Amino acid sequence: MTVLRGILTTWPGRLFAVALVALVAGGAVLASRVNAQPAKAELRTQAVTKGSVVQSVAVSGSVAAQSQTKMSFRSTGKIAAVYVSVGQQVTAGQPLAKLDTTDLEAAVAQAESNLRSAQTSYDRTVASAGDAQRSLDQAQQSTQTDIANAQQAVTKLKTNYANARNTALSVGTALFTDITGYQSALDALKTGIDVESNDLANALRDPAVGLNQQNDVRSAQTSINGMYGPLATSQNLSASSLKPAIDDFQRALDGIGAAVAEFDAALAADADTSRSATDFQSAMFSYNLASGRLTTALDSVNAQLNTMSTSTVSAQASLNTVNTRTNTALDRSRTDLSSLLSAVTGDQQTATSIKAKITQGGTALSTMSDAIGGSIANAIANVDTVKQRSAQTIQSAQTSVAQQPYNIAGARSSVDNAATALQNAQTNLDNAVVTAPSAGVVASIVSQVGESAASPFMTLANTSAMVLHGTVGESDVAKLRLGLVANVTVDAVGATSRMTGKVTSLDPVATIQQGVPVYGVDVTIDLPQQAVKPGMTGTANVVIASKQGVLTVPNLAIRSTGGRRYVQVLKDGEAVDTDVTFGIANDTVTEVASGLSEGDLVVLPAARATGSANTRGGAGGFGGGGGPVIVGR
Repeated sequence: MTVLRGILTTWPGRLFAVALVALVAGGAVLASRVNAQPAKAELRTQAVTKGSVVQSVAVSGSVAAQSQTKMSFRSTGKIAAVYVSVGQQVTAGQPLAKLDTTDLEAAVAQAESNLRSAQTSYDRTVASAGDAQRSLDQAQQSTQTDIANAQQAVTKLKTNYANARNTALSVGTALFTDITGYQSALDALKTGIDVESNDLANALRDPAVGLNQQNDVRSAQTSINGMYGPLATSQNLSASSLKPAIDDFQRALDGIGAAVAEFDAALAADADTSRSATDFQSAMFSYNLASGRLTTALDSVNAQLNTMSTSTVSAQASLNTVNTRTNTALDRSRTDLSSLLSAVTGDQQTATSIKAKITQGGTALSTMSDAIGGSIANAIANVDTVKQRSAQTIQSAQTSVAQQPYNIAGARSSVDNAATALQNAQTNLDNAVVTAPSAGVVASIVSQVGESAASPFMTLANTSAMVLHGTVGESDVAKLRLGLVANVTVDAVGATSRMTGKVTSLDPVATIQQGVPVYGVDVTIDLPQQAVKPGMTGTANVVIASKQGVLTVPNLAIRSTGGRRYVQVLKDGEAVDTDVTFGIANDTVTEVASGLSEGDLVVLPAARATGSANTRGGAGGFGGGGGPVIVGR
């Protein structure tokens, strides 16, 4: 440092220091210029967007009519007029030619006259048969009403008989149940009398019963003991009178049942019911005797019950005197007396019910007697009488109209034959004019006016259905199949007039053209435009794959290196290689299946140099010339 300071104190040293500083500064500038990077080139990009990708195969060829129709008249004759010329476009239903119709029109007029005459004759025949038919209808209606009324009378009588029979049978069953209960109740009365007699005997021994009350108790005991006699009498009558009467009544009911069964069987078999009616009357006689005897037996037994009831009431009065009514020691006797009185009264009521049922059964049997005795048989016989009388009336009416159906059928046949002849004549007249079955072009006309119509006399090319026939190579035919949709353009009509169609035919075997195998393809046009003519050239782009709303990139952005297909994506100003899975593609864009997102910027090849503006050295990306320009989204 001392030496350096010594040098800087002299003029030569100072000059050296200045030169040294300048040298160092110039070296630094030179070094910075040498180490500086070249200006960074701007990149051309395009955003990844959603859109549609349609993949198609182009089929070029010419348009032809799908089919030809040979026209002929259905009738023979000379041609009177030809309405079209060769090459003329016709529509469906348009008249093409006509035969001479003079004779045909005369035939139609004569057939119409014949039909009117036949119809008039038919109307007269129908009118003459109308009155006779109406008479027959009235006779049939009246007959049906008479028969229905007679049958309703039978039905009503049978219903009344069935109701009466059911009533009689149900009364018989209930009656025997009541009689059995009645007899059992008689036997049970003795137990009630014994209980009450014992109660009163105990009361006389009870110190709670005073001397002034014992007389009343003895009076009650006398009334109760007096019931044994009537009870014994009723039991004897039950055995000697009531039981035999019940047996007779049972046999009478059995006889009624047998007679009813006999009548029912005869009625069901539609046989004679007179014997069953006699048997029923005999059974009814026995029933009336038995029911009277049973009623008398019940009355005799019931008379004893009346005596017993009076005795019971008298005993109750003795236990409810001024002296005894307040003595609680007699409460049990009073209670048993009430039970005994209820038993006696109940048995009396049962006897009354039995007599009422006997009366009810007798009423039902009287109704049955009327039905069995002849009312049903007479009503059934009346139905047969009404049917016979009605049949005679109808037969008389039918005789008057017997021949009318044959007359009407003959007149109807004449009308039908005349109508058929008119229809044939009209058909022949209608067939004298031939119309186009569909839209098309007149291809040829064989017969002229005045000549006999040849068969066929005209040929139509069907232009309502047209086909574009073309060829494709073996690589494309494998992609096609029947039914695929195509967009069709015809050169002469213009590219803006697009039509749709479908693949309707594929050659199964190749045709060799100039040493190259090709396959024929037919595309049927859905709705051909009127300006399209057979023979015109066109192209059908057959859609083999189509996707909508998928991510797409331009084909220019796809790079390929060593079998690897990828794109470069602009990230932070740098182009970054990015692997992508691609889907279907067409001539301009390719589907992105995965690897990119909507809005990503993919790098496109640099624009090629044009003129002197791109003479600077250094080529970036895919082409030479100046650096590419960054294109924003």
